[in-house]
Amino acid sequence: MARPEKPITWDGPIADLARELRHLRELTGPPIPTYAQLAERGTFSRSVLADAAAGYRCPSWEVITHFVTACGGLPGQEPWPTLWRLAHAAAAADQAGDATPRRPGRAAPAKSRSSARQATVTAAQQGPAPPDPWQAKTPQEYRYQLSLLRVWAGVSIPEICRHSGYDDHRRSGVPYTTVHDTLNAKFARMPPLRAVRAIVAACEADLDQWVGAWRAISLKRFQQSHPPPASLAM
Repeated sequence: MARPEKPITWDGPIADLARELRHLRELTGPPIPTYAQLAERGTFSRSVLADAAAGYRCPSWEVITHFVTACGGLPGQEPWPTLWRLAHAAAAADQAGDATPRRPGRAAPAKSRSSARQATVTAAQQGPAPPDPWQAKTPQEYRYQLSLLRVWAGVSIPEICRHSGYDDHRRSGVPYTTVHDTLNAKFARMPPLRAVRAIVAACEADLDQWVGAWRAISLKRFQQSHPPPASLAM
C-alpha cells in the first residue's frame, strides 16, 4: 500500500494548484492510480508527477498537461490554465524576491518589525481586487470570471462543495461535478444559478452583484433567441 501524502497545510497559488491535482487523481479512481501508473501514460517520471502534487514548487505546464491528461482531464480547460498561471507568477515573484518556498517546519529568515510592516503594506497595496462579474457579456466569459473568483479567493472545489452542505452523507448541497462544470468556460450556456450562489458564497464575494450579472446575461440571451410578440415590439 502506498504511503499517504503529506497534507498541504499552507496557502498560496502553488498549494492551490497541488490540491487540485491531488483531487483530480482521487476522482480518477477507484482505484486511485499511483504516480507510477500515471507516469506510464506520458513522458514524465513518477517522482516528477508526485512533486507536482506536493505543493512546494510550481511544475512546468508540460507536467500539468501530462498529469491532467493521464487522469482523464482536459488541461486546456479551466481551472488548469488559470491555476498554473497564478502558481507560475507566484514562483517567479518568490525567486525575484529571494523567497524560495520552504517545506513546513523549516524556519524562514527573521525579519525586522519595520520590514514586516512594510511587506504587509506592500502586499495590501498590490493585492488584486476580486473579479468583476459585470465585465462578462457571454456565458463563457461569466464562467471564466467565476473561475478567477475561485482562484482569487483561494478556495478549492471540494471546499465549495462542503460549504454548500454537500458531503458523502448529506446530498443537499452542490456536488463536485456541478461545481466543476460551472467553472468550465467551454460551455456556451449559463451555469445553474444554484451552483453560482454556492461558489460566490464560499468565496465570500458580493452575491447580489454576481446574481445580478447572471440575470442580465440570461435575459439578454433569452430576448435574442425569443423575439417579443409584435404587440410588444411596437
